[in-house]
Amino acid sequence: MGRKRTIDRDALLDVAEAIVAEQGAGRLTFDEIAKRAGVSKGGVLYCFASKQELVAAMTRRDLDRFAAEVAAHRAQAGEGTSAGMRAHLAATRHESHALAARAASLMATLAETPEHAGLLRDYYRELLARLGGDGRSRVALFAAEGAFLLRGLGLVDFSEAEWNALFADIEGQIARPVGTESKS
Repeated sequence: MGRKRTIDRDALLDVAEAIVAEQGAGRLTFDEIAKRAGVSKGGVLYCFASKQELVAAMTRRDLDRFAAEVAAHRAQAGEGTSAGMRAHLAATRHESHALAARAASLMATLAETPEHAGLLRDYYRELLARLGGDGRSRVALFAAEGAFLLRGLGLVDFSEAEWNALFADIEGQIARPVGTESKS
């Protein structure tokens, strides 16, 4: 009797991420994952009961990866109440275009079903609670997230110079003391 073959869930996620990077989340199928991973479609279904569960697992992995990026930027963000926000903005600013496109595609797909969109709602609820801050910090966060999604979904094509200038403006909003806004 032979050893029971196991399917590596992370390897399936790697394959799925490659498909999304190449073709977008809308073109992700269990058949294609199985073909590329060299397993049966049933093997993929054993690990992920539905496409939405697969996309949720991919999104969780992306959120964990992004949290590690934020943590890496946290050491350079300095002290003070806005340090967490500065680290989040820096991680968003330096996210590779390919990773941003994949993440935005996954988020859009995940948001299609209310039961799976809860993952994103929870993420943003926790993010806002953790970062707190004043109204200006929240506006900076929403501006960065909006720009990230627009760029990732291919709706706005930013050059690197435009992207960096936009984030310099956003970051400047939280660095400036309250009451020093220009009155134009």
